[in-house]
Amino acid sequence: MKILVVGNAGFIGGYLTKELMDSGYEAVGMDINPPNPKENSCHFVLGNILNPEDIVRAAENVDLIVHLAAKHSDFGISREEFFNVNVKGTQNILDCAAKLGIKKFIFYSTVAVYGSQEGYTTEDTTPYPIVTYGESKLAAEKTIYNWTAEDPGREAIIIRPTVVFGPGKKYGNMYNLIDSIYKKRFVFVGDGENIKSVAYVENLADATVFLLEKLKPGVEIYNYSDYPQMTIAQIVGDIARYLSRGMPKIKIPLKPVMAAARIFDLLGKLTGYNFPITAKRIKKFNTATYHKADKIRASGFQPLIDSSEGFKRTVKWYLNKGM
Repeated sequence: MKILVVGNAGFIGGYLTKELMDSGYEAVGMDINPPNPKENSCHFVLGNILNPEDIVRAAENVDLIVHLAAKHSDFGISREEFFNVNVKGTQNILDCAAKLGIKKFIFYSTVAVYGSQEGYTTEDTTPYPIVTYGESKLAAEKTIYNWTAEDPGREAIIIRPTVVFGPGKKYGNMYNLIDSIYKKRFVFVGDGENIKSVAYVENLADATVFLLEKLKPGVEIYNYSDYPQMTIAQIVGDIARYLSRGMPKIKIPLKPVMAAARIFDLLGKLTGYNFPITAKRIKKFNTATYHKADKIRASGFQPLIDSSEGFKRTVKWYLNKGM
């Protein structure tokens, strides 16, 4: 099977492309940025999902498309950009798939479509996004339902991953957490007892390859998170241990920290600088995000790496290459 990975130069895309090739699939990559040739040896097409001609050029003679490309940062992206790339871009890919007769499609969405829910979520939880990124991804999911409804032979899977981490990701909340613990700058905001579902990148890539055999007419949705589900305190404890650092003990109430973080929000708006501390990030870090992924496990998938081992490998990379 020949598979086009849209967004293969990105963090997840690089791991997924390698896993596909290691599993015997023929992979083609497409991205707005070129991949690292030392890490990604598949045939590559430089292209933009907002340009249908680029998509057609990349997708010729492929059997399946995996779509990862998206706008996802929490800073400096307008609502118009989110919807233009995440919704219109997805529609462009689906239109090109229809034009080329491609009937298999896997889409990387996000648990952000669920918004802030009481308790845990499953694939049956009604989405209620509260941030623009989640809204745009949910809108993109709807284009996939419309695409499959147009032809009963079309098959699609929507994957909703939690926070994805692993070696090589030198940005994002998990990297910042490891960095702050290593540099002894981390303090708990709140008690740290909120669950924070996470996904180790190699497990997510393995899960995607597993789901290739689960495609069937219509649309199926799968959450992805690793087990055991861990609290912030447990995650910090693992990272501190692997960094040979003592467990941070200082705990500050959430309200005063949120008030201070809003100062950085204001400075960010005035200067255009992306401060690592913002009210949105503090609130997100201290909100329980508990997303179950029992459906994919019930289908037979068993990840090889548990959460703690994932943190161990990521910390090892950080100490050797990521600092």
